[in-house]
Amino acid sequence: MSAADISNDLLESFAPLVRDEAHLTFVLGAGASAPSGLPMWDEFARRVALSSGLVDSETAAGLLLSRQDPALVLEGAHAAAGDRWEDLLVEALYRGEFDPVPSPLHYAVAGHKVERPDSTTVATLNFDVLLEQALASREADGTDTVIEMSGHPIDGEMSVHHLHGVVAPGIVRSPVVSHSDYMHLQIAETPWQLDFLDACVQSGPLLFTGTSYRDPDIRQWLHRIRADKSRTAYAAIVTIVREGLGLSRKDFSSIEDALVKEWESVGLLALRLHDLCDIATVIRELAFVGQPEYVSPQERVRRIWDAHAEQLKDLQSRYSAELEQSARTISSAARCKVTAPTMWLADARGRIARWAGGGVIHQRIRTMRRVPTGHDSPRIAGEIVGTEEMKLKDEPRNPNVQPARRSVLGVPLYASDGVHPPFVCGALTFGMSVRSETLLKRREWYDALLDVGDEWGERLSRTAY
Repeated sequence: MSAADISNDLLESFAPLVRDEAHLTFVLGAGASAPSGLPMWDEFARRVALSSGLVDSETAAGLLLSRQDPALVLEGAHAAAGDRWEDLLVEALYRGEFDPVPSPLHYAVAGHKVERPDSTTVATLNFDVLLEQALASREADGTDTVIEMSGHPIDGEMSVHHLHGVVAPGIVRSPVVSHSDYMHLQIAETPWQLDFLDACVQSGPLLFTGTSYRDPDIRQWLHRIRADKSRTAYAAIVTIVREGLGLSRKDFSSIEDALVKEWESVGLLALRLHDLCDIATVIRELAFVGQPEYVSPQERVRRIWDAHAEQLKDLQSRYSAELEQSARTISSAARCKVTAPTMWLADARGRIARWAGGGVIHQRIRTMRRVPTGHDSPRIAGEIVGTEEMKLKDEPRNPNVQPARRSVLGVPLYASDGVHPPFVCGALTFGMSVRSETLLKRREWYDALLDVGDEWGERLSRTAY
């Protein structure tokens, strides 16, 4: 799935989030930070178990975690680590010099908070401070963004409530990691996190996203809150995302109805999506859903597609020439040969088409090659549209492809109708004559690629709007 497939029907399922102008609370899990390169919980636990000395091999760590509660494994790792514990947590999360940047989901939540500061609360189960970074980048008036761990935000400041503590370079505060950490929270009579969640669900819907909802403390607290029938609570909602579950389309389809029933049986409304980035798209749309002239992302992408289909012959030649100019720009910035510049366009039917470039002039729409979009698309262009991320991937050497192409570089294309949020409707890809390792040492191409992507996004928008 991608922005091109976010329909009115799908958005209607998120109506409880915007109904009656209620206060909305976001609670983000590890899936929000995975696109930024941070590990999911099981991988984090594996790293800690290994670095602490609890086990001495990757195989042993994998065996232990596959047969034991990760919280128990991490309890053993804590004991083995001793005074090194906090340093090991930082290393396991960030792997040395790694400097992650916020994901599309972080930016979408931050944007919603900035646009509706008085009716939005932001919380996270993650240790990182990527939400704070996203909020700081969205704030133009100098408002401070603060890490909050008491449930009581400070007036005039953008607060991110860390329900499980913070682990970041230079700051480690009360991380909830091991079995005993969870037990201390669960036996506490009124931990601040319980009071915080209770207040949130009394004032508006609660959206859990990017989390598998495995945390025993969160489960217990929500059960206590919802068991009190003397008060009327708003809906608690969880997103079920195929990417986060690591399932193929076929496997997800076989169990998605059961997943929904499973969540409903414990009192949570479950909403189904395919890619983590789909959540970001939905959140960006929330402020517009329900307005009289609202047009869904799928309909906006379809207008882009239809406008290009109507002008096929003229645009094929023009776009091919403009793609060659874009390739020269990237070649100059990257200091290598660039081949096969290609513009891919989403068809609003779950696929993306090789619309222009690649040495081919199409006479008919139906001759264009199309592939599924999504995080697990078989083509890099489909991945780009499904993740809304720039991609750089090595390619195996192919003697039948001349000139030689060692890697592929691509960027998402954002269009705008001037009314609704910008939306991804396509991708640009370029064949590069050097491997990704070499390109990553030549960062001059990065800004050039963003500029070229912006130019093409504006070009597509002008054609349709």
